[in-house]
Amino acid sequence: MVTVDDVVDCGTEGAVMRTGVDVTSSRSRWWCGLAPSIRLISATIIIGAVGGAIVGGLGGRLAMRILVLTSGEAVKGVTSDDGFQIGRFTLSDTVGLVIITMFIGVLAALLYLVAHPFVAGLRRARVPAMAAFYGVVGGAMLVHTDGVDFKVLEPAVLAIALFVAISAGFGAVVAHLVGRAAADGAWPQTWPWWALGPPLLFLLLPPFLVVALLAATVLYAGPTTGSTTRGWRFARGGAVVVMTSAFVLGAIDLAKDAAELT
Repeated sequence: MVTVDDVVDCGTEGAVMRTGVDVTSSRSRWWCGLAPSIRLISATIIIGAVGGAIVGGLGGRLAMRILVLTSGEAVKGVTSDDGFQIGRFTLSDTVGLVIITMFIGVLAALLYLVAHPFVAGLRRARVPAMAAFYGVVGGAMLVHTDGVDFKVLEPAVLAIALFVAISAGFGAVVAHLVGRAAADGAWPQTWPWWALGPPLLFLLLPPFLVVALLAATVLYAGPTTGSTTRGWRFARGGAVVVMTSAFVLGAIDLAKDAAELT
């Protein structure tokens, strides 16, 4: 049993306790095993929020500006499917879009974190693979035949390409940055908790909490069970099936909508 002052700080020599309470060594080892996963989840939230705001929000605003210029005067003033007036670019609308894409980015980044242990073996191919995956799946979610966006914006091929590119760009950014953050000794493992704690407030929302718990389970169990056990092989096979199915279904849906719009 050891006495600690403030928070548990896990170093190479074990847990250094600072909470002012007595804890068992087994409890300290449990925290030291879990803390890196929590740190990485917080880092992923930061990456997703920033990536979503910049790539999705500002990138989406730029894409709409391009499409307004190529579509002509007829589209100006039309209310988009997201409730914005096409051709009207205001600070409040931009901030609103950035906030929306920030939340979407956090959820999408946490979903990638769940998959990261299973795709890390792709090494250098991981980033382009995730760009293709997010481009197809995200594009399938963004491109649709109902509503007005893809019916009034011209040319339709350019509109589809821009929003697929935004999704692919986000996937590439997240895969690259989360991959670097997951490396031994990377910045999430050295930043203080006062900086990593606030992003975890996203977990107060159920969808984020559920995905984060799944990510924590995968991150914590993976190094423990190893990659050669039957359970881990089953989990890896399941992840491959889910991701492959999502990619194929997304590709079919995207191709179908693109064919109808063009």
